Parts: sequence; structure tokens; C-alpha cells
Amino acid sequence: MGFMFHESSDRVSELAAKHLEERTRDPLLSDNLEYAGHGGESVVFRVRQKEGREGTHRGAVLKADMYHLKRGVLREAFARWEAQPFPTADDAGVRDRAQAMHEHQDEREAMKEALQREAAFMTALRRSFPASHLLTTRATLRDVPVTPEVAKAILEHNTLADLAPASTIRVPTIVHYQETIPEAARTEKKEEGHNPDVHSFGFRYVERYDIPVSEYQRLNRMAFSEEEPFDASLFYKFLHVGTIHLLEEAAQDHELADVLRDLTRRLMAFTVNTHEMLDMAGGGNVRVYRNEEGKWTYLIVDPFGENEWTGARTAAERLLASDPIDQRSSNDLLNATNYARTLNGMAKMLGMKERLDLLPGHPHELDERSGAYLASLRTVHHWPDKRVFSPAPQESEQTVRLPGV
Repeated sequence: MGFMFHESSDRVSELAAKHLEERTRDPLLSDNLEYAGHGGESVVFRVRQKEGREGTHRGAVLKADMYHLKRGVLREAFARWEAQPFPTADDAGVRDRAQAMHEHQDEREAMKEALQREAAFMTALRRSFPASHLLTTRATLRDVPVTPEVAKAILEHNTLADLAPASTIRVPTIVHYQETIPEAARTEKKEEGHNPDVHSFGFRYVERYDIPVSEYQRLNRMAFSEEEPFDASLFYKFLHVGTIHLLEEAAQDHELADVLRDLTRRLMAFTVNTHEMLDMAGGGNVRVYRNEEGKWTYLIVDPFGENEWTGARTAAERLLASDPIDQRSSNDLLNATNYARTLNGMAKMLGMKERLDLLPGHPHELDERSGAYLASLRTVHHWPDKRVFSPAPQESEQTVRLPGV
């Protein structure tokens, strides 16, 4: 197997094509893989049938974890340089970065721990959701071949191109073998725009946009306090566009509204019972779609993330006490705030009583926490990063009352 470095959409496609070309000449590389796409932290390959008609595939895809793959390429380059030092454009910088890499935990042990966390997460998920809503997935640690062209791209991105290997190297990473997504749940666009039968359920990080502090505070009061009037137009501004489409359609479709209630209720119960949360940033990890019978349903594709719900709650308490929070806790809180805000807002629009309790307190305490956290994020990440807090789509400006509310 060989996998690509996720850099930019254009670059990944270019490297994928180059890699497939190289694979035909390299005996180390499998000849039954086909680049299928990329997204988030993985690059995806379909597995071609070894026999049978051209273009047929097995019922599984392979996904390579990019974080560990990049780390492995860097570690191999530094180890090779230290074993037989050779001149580089920045010898001092290479020496410092090689030393810093040595101080980190062994990558294989870190990956084994990650696999254990993911296995426990998936076991809990299977207890919370019917099997029909989940893809069969197996994760494993294995060495994968990386061609010189791909290794060079990774090292160039880290200003270390002169450490590129001369031949294919093997690098450990986490590989997922996953059941193929059903045709009806795929999000490829139709000619007229978005596919009206498939929508992503998720959010975008509103903190990255130039949202006024007062609006950010009001958004959190809406999600975490029953006293603040609910404003759908403000709520829509940080949702994934697919979620907006779902809410718009659910206003006229009782079946879809019931499906969204079931999904929201199960997600909340999963988090309350396990202290875990699904990765719903961006889109694609949770999909709501019409199946082959034309009935609405949903599918959870890539739910596992590294962020901790318990760590987020601790960070929220530290904010209220004006205590500093570290980078890891800040990331936990970023994901948990958006996750809980999405589900609480959905519950309100769907007429549900359930809520996720992340930022409790009186409205003035919520405002204090919200303001402190937004200021902290903007300091650490230099946000907003050219993202304009644009209004929601015009048809979404009015509050929608869903069937059964």
C-alpha cells in the first residue's frame, strides 16, 4: 500500500496520480489499490477486485491516518540523517528538530494507545446505535510504503526537502479497513447543486469567524440557557450547510423530523453515558439520507475524534474561575462547545426536552465564560483568520417550527 500526504486538494490529487504511476514500477507497492479521495486527516483508497471485470471493487475502503504518517516520515528522515550525517540547508535546525522528535513518546506506543481508545469508543457507540446506522470498521497499526515523491512532498511542507529518501520507505501509521458507504448515502453533487437526498449533519467553528462578542455570547445563551429567546437565523450561521437544509426540509416532512429527533436524542444519550462526543466538525462524518426505499435514515461514517468531553467540562470550570487553560484543554472545549451547541439547538428546534449540560450558570456567567473563551482562542490561534461571519442563506432567516413541536 502507498498513501498520500494531505496538503491541499489540488496537491493531493496530483500526488495520488503520481503515486499510482510509480506503483506499477515498484515491487513493494500493491497493485490493487485505487485512489478514491481525501478529507479531514485521511486519504482513502478503494480496493480493486484482483479478478473479474475492470472497475469492480471489493466492499471495503482503506484509510490512512495522515498525522502519524507525516510523523513517521519525519522520524525516518531524522534517523537517516543522524546515522550518516550529510549537509543540509539548515543543519542547526535539523539537529534541533531531530532532538525534539527523540523527546516524544515512541510513535508505535502512541498509536497503540490511540487504537485502544478508538476500540473502546466504537464499542460504546455500537451499544448506543443500531448496527444499521454504523459502518463496519477495523483499525490496525501497520507499516505502509511511501514513495520518494510523496515523502518529498511531506518534507517540503516542513522545509526539509533535502532529507527526502532516494527509494521507497516503510512508515508505521494507523490504517482503517471500512465497509463501503452505501450508494444512497454518498454526497456527490448532482448537476443542480447539492444532492437533495443526502445531507451532512455537523457544524463549522463559529469561533474562527469575525463574530461580534455580543453575538457569540447570545449564541451560547440560546444553547445553554432556557431564558434566552431562540433565534434560528443566528443558530444557522455556524451550522454545516447540510444541517440547514435538513432543518428546512424537516419543517415540511414529519418523517425527517422524527429521524432527526432520534439522531439528536441518541447522540446526547451517548455523550451523557460515556463522556465521549462524535467528530461532527465540517461535514460528512454523520449523513442523513434517503435509502433505497426512499425512507429517511442516517449513517455514522467517521465518528472518532481525540477530543475529550470530560476535559472540556473541566476547562469550562477553569474559565469561570479565571484560571488559564492549556492548548489541549482549549481544543477540547472548542469541539465540545460547538458539539453541545449544535445538539442543544437542534433539540430546541425539534421540540425536545433533552439538553447537554456543558456551560451551566446564570446568563451573566455564560457571558463571562463566553467572552473569556473567545478572547483566549483569538489570542492563541490569531483568529478570526479572514473568515467573515456572513448571514445564513436567505431562506433560513425565519425561525422554522418543525412538525410535532
